[in-house]
Amino acid sequence: MTTLPPELILDILLRLPPKDLIRSLCVSKAWYAFIHDQRFINAHLLRSTETNSLTILITSYQRRSPPPSDLFSLPFSDNNTSGIAVKAEKPFKFPDAYDLLRLSAHSVHGLFCIHSKDERYMALWNPSIQKLKKIPLPTFGNRKRYPLYGLGYDSVNDDYKLVGMVVDSVYNNNTNGFSRSVQVQIYSLKSNSWKKIQNALLFSSISSGRTPIMFCNGAMSWLMVNNEVDGNRHMIQTLNLASEKYCQFPFPLVLISDYISLEVLGGCLCLCVYDPTGYAVWIMKEYGVTESWTLLYSLENEAVPSGVGDFPKPLVLSKNGEMVLIHNGRGFFWYDLRNKSFKKVQVSCPLLTQLQKTTFYVGSLCLLDGDPVIAERGTSYRQWDLMLSKLDLAT
Repeated sequence: MTTLPPELILDILLRLPPKDLIRSLCVSKAWYAFIHDQRFINAHLLRSTETNSLTILITSYQRRSPPPSDLFSLPFSDNNTSGIAVKAEKPFKFPDAYDLLRLSAHSVHGLFCIHSKDERYMALWNPSIQKLKKIPLPTFGNRKRYPLYGLGYDSVNDDYKLVGMVVDSVYNNNTNGFSRSVQVQIYSLKSNSWKKIQNALLFSSISSGRTPIMFCNGAMSWLMVNNEVDGNRHMIQTLNLASEKYCQFPFPLVLISDYISLEVLGGCLCLCVYDPTGYAVWIMKEYGVTESWTLLYSLENEAVPSGVGDFPKPLVLSKNGEMVLIHNGRGFFWYDLRNKSFKKVQVSCPLLTQLQKTTFYVGSLCLLDGDPVIAERGTSYRQWDLMLSKLDLAT
């Protein structure tokens, strides 16, 4: 190995999946220190993102069985039409303590936020390398509703942050009634602590289930209701993780629907609108610019082939932007935006039940904790350090 140029070794290591890099930590002290270097971790994450290499995480459950349920991983590349799902290792040896149905709606740099159904335990989890960081619980005081959580990344301060929200009802003496607001707290991984910030406006009730808090472009976003807005009261509210300032974006048009969900697709905010006649997916191509809302695709119920089912959720946009991978709770389908056609993805796994919840993540080395190994600063070490300096310039 000493005869190989460091540039070649670097290129090989950047192409390895996280599990192989974990094994490579045992090669030498120099490799251990190199793989732990934040510059290498960032470069590896950038390559994983650019190649659209991801793993779909499938939570499979029986209709009448309580969680926790089985967890499966499905390695997936761009435009795959088949795959093999394997049973994945759960993040804890005592799985009954954690309800995996309660994880952050999307991963951020390969990380998820998970918490127990009784709200007694919480952690950040990287399934690629099976590393986690237990975090303290927020203190919302006396509350009857469980908080909603969303995970994001503050690039200004290079910090992973978790946003927790809970709806408060306060009696107003002036109106002799109750007013409602959303109490918000932010957790910082750097400081390992929570802090309260200004309350937010109300969540929207038009989404079924628990309203997700999505991360996009350095901010958390969620659906809300603004009673002071004429006409289209339903809007998207955002919280910038660096400035901790709120902002509101209107919907692309006045929408009347029983089911509207907020997603992130291809790095852009995405609005999924379902009604009895069909469904439509809108995408905000330029973050924060209302005029950039674009109808990505719409389908009437009659145009959807049998098996695709109701409420198909868009998961992934292909690298060329011409295909969307969707999931309907039972299976996966590619939808061709140009030809307006469906292609079923064949997933092989006899243990999967019919009911599923899915999300995805990119392979990363985030949360690769451990004491740094101080290698001898010989010629070999200086060559590694030079290569890491070049990564700084490239990223």
